[in-house]
Amino acid sequence: MKENKQTRKEREFLMHRQEIVDAALELFSEKGFHNVTMHEIARASEFSVGTLYKFFNNKEDLYRALILEKSDEFHFSMMEAIESGRDEIDSIKAYLEERIRLFNENLKSIRLYMAQSRGASFNVLAGLDEELKVKYEEIIARLADVLKRGIRNRLFKKFDPYLLAASLDGMIHAILFQHLDHADEHPFDADMLMRIFFESVMEDS
Repeated sequence: MKENKQTRKEREFLMHRQEIVDAALELFSEKGFHNVTMHEIARASEFSVGTLYKFFNNKEDLYRALILEKSDEFHFSMMEAIESGRDEIDSIKAYLEERIRLFNENLKSIRLYMAQSRGASFNVLAGLDEELKVKYEEIIARLADVLKRGIRNRLFKKFDPYLLAASLDGMIHAILFQHLDHADEHPFDADMLMRIFFESVMEDS
């Protein structure tokens, strides 16, 4: 069976597209979405404005592509982390470690999304959020499966696995986002989060 190798033209297309996305992220993060023009993105990425429009229909389309690409990356990495554990506890810890890593390594795109999603007039998010919700629900469902196995194996108390998964995700979400504004005040790691959450749901040994 022959491998589908990318042609030189396809590699160049993807490389140029990524250069544009990276330049846009830098500008959006620095100045805010509404204060950046396609001309500025073209100048920063060292392409003509006409070239930008070969890749993206408009600035909203570029932003949407940026967020969806990051979402796909996060989704794949977290699902893979959940599957990597030797047992249920190890799977949850791997998920927490990966979630923390992704957050710390992608602060610019996360801050950008948070800033723009608070703007009621930003219409492109209406459709975008639905796609992100699908990925979110897949992760919660996978976590719930792990927790359900843990309950069956008498590691965890008999709570609704979906509610446990949503509670765990809500806890890490709240802690990570307070970290945006108070990075040095409340240090934490996956081990600490495991203790905070699981000491209340672990079965007594």
